[in-house]
Amino acid sequence: MAPLYKALPYQYLGVRKISAYCRCDPDALRAFLPDEFELLGDVCEVFQLEAPDAGPLGHYSESGVVIPMTFDGTPGAHVALEYVSSDDSLAAGREIWGYPKKMAEVPFRSLENGGFESSTIRRGTTIISMKFTPGGDAFEKPVMQPRFQIKTFATADGTGWDLYQVIRNDLANVEVRDHQFGTVELELKGSDDDPLDRLGVESVIGAESTLIDFLLQGGRILKSLDAA
Repeated sequence: MAPLYKALPYQYLGVRKISAYCRCDPDALRAFLPDEFELLGDVCEVFQLEAPDAGPLGHYSESGVVIPMTFDGTPGAHVALEYVSSDDSLAAGREIWGYPKKMAEVPFRSLENGGFESSTIRRGTTIISMKFTPGGDAFEKPVMQPRFQIKTFATADGTGWDLYQVIRNDLANVEVRDHQFGTVELELKGSDDDPLDRLGVESVIGAESTLIDFLLQGGRILKSLDAA
């Protein structure tokens, strides 16, 4: 037997993430949320990160869009779009917590001015491009933890779902080793398969760079729903 990913937990060390917080049309954001979730505010996060040491998942990079929401009155956030550079991270993310991960190239590099730049390239098209420069103003961020996802598995005959669950995922032992506010140059390009152009982005209210360690554990099954 050669499983694609190993058993939890996974210790992540030195994860560098750059984030752009975007004010969007609320109706556009709402369209990205499953019916079980309620939109919380009008600001989403577009992020790109590099994980140089993710325990048994090794080194990979990823990007995505996170939308603040509530489930049964509890605030958190939902990862609506997500792209990752390795197959084991993709499989673990989808099969354990229900993250909507897709394969992409996500090159990430440091700049001489202390900033960072990254892009997401899917099927030959650059769909996200970000360049972070330190030195921006502080801003108020929406609630972005814990994560709430819908975990689904389709039936073999394609007529419905074998599984349809609401999953909560909390990070443990989070240590912030570096944090900087900054400015960001952000470009999004969408398609029917990757509808980033439908986020309804009106402005970027702030940007940040973080360097963190954390422990990734199993999620909690909050509710099993009828097949969709």
